[in-house]
Amino acid sequence: MVDKVTGSCLCGAVEFETLAEPIAQILCYCSDCQVVSGAPSYAAYIVPLDSIELTKGELAGFPVTAESGNTNTRKFCTRCGSRVFAELKEISLASVNGMSLPRGHFQPEGLHRKQNAPDWCLLDERVPDFPPE
Repeated sequence: MVDKVTGSCLCGAVEFETLAEPIAQILCYCSDCQVVSGAPSYAAYIVPLDSIELTKGELAGFPVTAESGNTNTRKFCTRCGSRVFAELKEISLASVNGMSLPRGHFQPEGLHRKQNAPDWCLLDERVPDFPPE
């Protein structure tokens, strides 16, 4: 049996399950993630797209073309607007909002696009680059 973790949006109208052991857990500093999160980075909990199961509520989606050229469909709660995950169909992955999971579950293992971090942002040098150079 595969261990699962449950997450939710801010208001609790949306709940989902996914793998308790992700492919990766990263802090992403790309421009899109900064805008959507309102912060210098986004807590990305990367899982296979087919591992996400919506167990409650309804999601809306907004597709954008990422800097990679892939379509990134941001899925969010129709009630409170919280971003729950991003659907990356071309590569069969989902970038779950790591902060929508139980407190303490998200543990960053890598810094993605850290060269794009704002000058005032202090990076944790204990966390390696992702992908590794």
